[in-house]
Amino acid sequence: MPHFQEAAERAERFADRYGTVYTTELGAGYDGIVFGTSAPSADKALRHDRLYRNEIAVYRRLEQQGVRSVEGFRIPRLIRADDERWTFEMSWVTPPFVLDFAGAYLDREPPWAGDEEVYGAWLLEKQEQFGERWSVVTGVLATFRRYGVYLADVKPGNIEFAHDDADE
Repeated sequence: MPHFQEAAERAERFADRYGTVYTTELGAGYDGIVFGTSAPSADKALRHDRLYRNEIAVYRRLEQQGVRSVEGFRIPRLIRADDERWTFEMSWVTPPFVLDFAGAYLDREPPWAGDEEVYGAWLLEKQEQFGERWSVVTGVLATFRRYGVYLADVKPGNIEFAHDDADE
C-alpha cells in the first residue's frame, strides 16, 4: 500500500516518541492507517492534516459534552494527539461501538445531503448494508446530530453491533 507509506511512517515516529509497541495493523482505508498497541489502545495516522484535525475536533467535542457512548454504542476516548504527525492514540473499544470520525461534519450536514438524488442513493446503500438494523443506526445518527456531529462514513465496521446481536 504505497499511498499509506507516509501515514505509516508518521505512526512509527509517533510510536517511537511515546514508547508505543504496535502489535497489529487493524486496518487501512481512505483516511489513514490504524495500529493496535500493546496497551489497550489503538493509534491512527491520517493521510491528510484536514482529516486529522477534523477527527480530533469530533473527539474533543464529544469529550467536552461528556459523551462516551451513543445509544449503547461505545466511543473510543482520545488519549493523546500529535499535530505534527497527524496521529493520535485512542482507547480500545469492543462492540458495540462507533468509530472513525475523520469524515464527519461538525455543526452542519455533509454538503451532498442537500442533493436529493445523491442523498437518496447514500440512504439506499446504507439501508442495504445494515438491513433490519438500519432503524437502530438511524437512532445513533440522530443522537450524534444532537451533539452537532454529522456522520458521513457510515458503514459496518465503523458502526459495529455486539457479536451476540449478529444476524443469524
